[in-house]
Amino acid sequence: MTGDDTPVEHYVLAEPMDLRTALAAAGIEHLEVDDQRTIVIYQQAILMVIATEGSATAAQEFNVEFWKEPPNDPERNPESLFAAFIDELLAMTETTRR
Repeated sequence: MTGDDTPVEHYVLAEPMDLRTALAAAGIEHLEVDDQRTIVIYQQAILMVIATEGSATAAQEFNVEFWKEPPNDPERNPESLFAAFIDELLAMTETTRR
């Protein structure tokens, strides 16, 4: 699914965050893959969230990969989608980006 040209954003948080709890609190559909990876459906796009420092339940750093564009907006800019996603995710917690 992913390749070398897959858009990816890296996020560093001020303190560890439980990504799955934040996703659930925001009402964002997700599927737990393993301790590090979570598939997310956000605004009909499919994203892979990967904890790169810590785990999905205590992530200090994580990547968000753009896997599939939303069918209703296939030309959607991945960076704008990432920005909206991280803003919504962080709004559910008291955690901030570093």
